Amino acid sequence: MDLLQEYSQQQVVTKSTKRAKKCASSEVKSKSKPTFKDQKTHRSIFAEGGIPDGTLVAYISNGVKMLEGYKQGRGIFCFCCSKEISASQFEVHAGWANRKKPYEHIFDSNGVSLHAYSSLLKLTGKHLAMKNDDMCGVCKKGEDLLFCDGCPRSFHKECILAKTRAPLEKWFCKYCKDSMKCLGSISNDVVSAISGINQLEDVVKRCIRIVDNTNKHDLVACSLCRSYDFCEDGFNDQTVIVCDQCELEFHIGCLREHYIANLKALPPGSWFCSVECGRLNYAVKVLVSCGAQKVPDSLVGNITDLDVKWIIVHGKHASEENKLLLAEAAEIFHDGFSPIIDLVTEKDFIEEMTYGKTIDASDFAGVHCAILTTGSKVVTAGLFRIFGHEIVELPIVATSQRYQKKGYFKLFFTCFEKLLSFLKIKKLVVPAAEEAKAMWTNKFGFRKVTPIEQSEYRQKQTSMVAFSGTCLLEKKVSKGKITYEDDAFFSL
Repeated sequence: MDLLQEYSQQQVVTKSTKRAKKCASSEVKSKSKPTFKDQKTHRSIFAEGGIPDGTLVAYISNGVKMLEGYKQGRGIFCFCCSKEISASQFEVHAGWANRKKPYEHIFDSNGVSLHAYSSLLKLTGKHLAMKNDDMCGVCKKGEDLLFCDGCPRSFHKECILAKTRAPLEKWFCKYCKDSMKCLGSISNDVVSAISGINQLEDVVKRCIRIVDNTNKHDLVACSLCRSYDFCEDGFNDQTVIVCDQCELEFHIGCLREHYIANLKALPPGSWFCSVECGRLNYAVKVLVSCGAQKVPDSLVGNITDLDVKWIIVHGKHASEENKLLLAEAAEIFHDGFSPIIDLVTEKDFIEEMTYGKTIDASDFAGVHCAILTTGSKVVTAGLFRIFGHEIVELPIVATSQRYQKKGYFKLFFTCFEKLLSFLKIKKLVVPAAEEAKAMWTNKFGFRKVTPIEQSEYRQKQTSMVAFSGTCLLEKKVSKGKITYEDDAFFSL
């Protein structure tokens, strides 16, 4: 397929460990005559060393290609009027004159937006600002300014609480760093292509699946007040704490105001926002400790193999024996999916998710792997994360090529649904590629999540994985007759 620890212990993850990136600091210069320079850093993509002439581009809106053209000189040759026009005019011709965000919606043939491209040029050291403002962007006064290496902006150190940087170290202002957040979604091969190492055509052929972080600006920090504000230093009401089961985020002050918890300091070990999350976390650990169980013949159906087993493995705390199963599962994922590489760390998302590791701001400690085996071989495996009782995501699932079209995927999904029912989960979501959407909807009863619903998901579950070129599908989980609250051992 082309797609897709005990209850009493506690661990805290603060917002600063997930999102904050330390700000290297800057260079101090002084000027006499305060002036402002043009902040339109997107122009670098049309300058020498930017996007090559002839690169195909398209205006994309809601997943639909509205207009095509190619980069030519300092503009875009539009196919609708056969003229070289600006990016803003190209957006107008695409029918989105009121949007006024052309660089975020015009993509090249690799699926990289022009906005992401210009941000990458900054990060790779190309087209860095040669001249900076002689006036602070905060107080509008001059002298003793810190110069951003990515744009013409300048600031007083005291105005932005910046530290002094090491010699030759680049420093980017918050505006540039915000624009670079999208770079977490660009594959390593695309970076190589932009740097001139590989040909663009080669990248297109690989059709790399990349993590889509384009909606980061829609995320909220606290699930109670819906505010994005948080404090990285010390412990106060604006400190954010994350539930170790549902992964919802809460301000310390909001927890107190809503009579949920009155924390005087960050507790050691795991922390749960509710008794329900604590019990669910314990139940999942029991499931993992139980090891493999035989799949009953009543479920196996027409599959000829009799020794079919089902097991839940937690990659972060897997035994040596289970690590062998995870290695097989990871190999299957690699066979079924294109590379998913983090730009900054150059780590493989599939590998890190499988073993519950962390990539930059993405923590996969809550990811588990459900595995279906026959004999000693892994047949089908899926990575899933339980966001409390409300929702479970299944971002990656695949069957070994040798066992495809033999009923194993269907059997895996039957077992997985029984597990979710036992855990009293309400909904299951999967990111589906266009070519796999029909299978999920027609064979397994999923439906496409509306844009509004998807926005709500992203705002609430900030850890949820998304892949470019996919749509989010969901399915309600049937209630089980026997659940973990009955203190029953899970049985298929």
